[in-house]
Amino acid sequence: MTIGFSIQNPAFSGGREDLLAGHESLEAFLVALNARGVQSIEIRKLASVIDEETYEAINRSVQMIWDMGMEVTIHGEITKDRAHAQTFSELYPSMAYILEHFRKYQDGLVMTLHALQEERGKTAFTADELAQQTVSILRNWTEIVEKENLPICFALENNRSKEKKVDPGNACRNVLAMVEQVDSPKLGICWDMSHYHSNLILGTEADRKLGDLPPAAFLERAVHTHIHGLTDSGKTHFPITDAFILPLEAYLNALQKAGYEGVHNLELTFNRFEKDLPVAENVFLSIERLQAYEAQMSLVN
Repeated sequence: MTIGFSIQNPAFSGGREDLLAGHESLEAFLVALNARGVQSIEIRKLASVIDEETYEAINRSVQMIWDMGMEVTIHGEITKDRAHAQTFSELYPSMAYILEHFRKYQDGLVMTLHALQEERGKTAFTADELAQQTVSILRNWTEIVEKENLPICFALENNRSKEKKVDPGNACRNVLAMVEQVDSPKLGICWDMSHYHSNLILGTEADRKLGDLPPAAFLERAVHTHIHGLTDSGKTHFPITDAFILPLEAYLNALQKAGYEGVHNLELTFNRFEKDLPVAENVFLSIERLQAYEAQMSLVN
């Protein structure tokens, strides 16, 4: 079982102790995570185009992660521009250094993406139209990485349903439909367990009700995960401690039965709980819960 942890993008450019669980530097936070069993770090969220100073800072941080023996995953963005790009470096220039070097340190690279979404009332597009635009873009992206023989796998993430957004990715069934339309080995699914459970609480997860699992075909296409706790009202990105809800073990069991071999990636947003809870302690308790599941499974198997 590979445990991963998402760190928000500004932390890779220097400073921002508020994104480092109180640690004095990114290096100190990485050392603490690694010492507790984290083997993968997700960059959350890497824009396709960034300025030179940010680019250099992120590259230094990524190299630090690799030098510590950990791997990286990317939480990126789907963009409508650069439609005529011929290479992935042209399509996503902020990843040029990563693409040049990552094969020295890891076998493949997972890149999580959200479907195109727009503000309700400010868009001329329906959810179906945004879904088709997403499919078209992902067909192009997967064709490029196949042509370049890049060991990159994109992961389309299921999103939490929001009243203010027109979002074709706001239910597992919809994400699965888009992935099946693209029909490429370079595209899988990022199962955000907490977005899914939040939708179940709010009754917005298409044909699913509280207690149900996502469709089997959805689980079988999972190549990445986002894991975080949530409140009784469905607010997400909290620790996976007893203070918050998430049927974690049931969801992990379902993934295991589906043959999942990817990262179990924690995605916490510190400013949602830092006023009420010690951040570092809750980060480490969340890691321990995943480790406890791993230990339990090793005894069973």
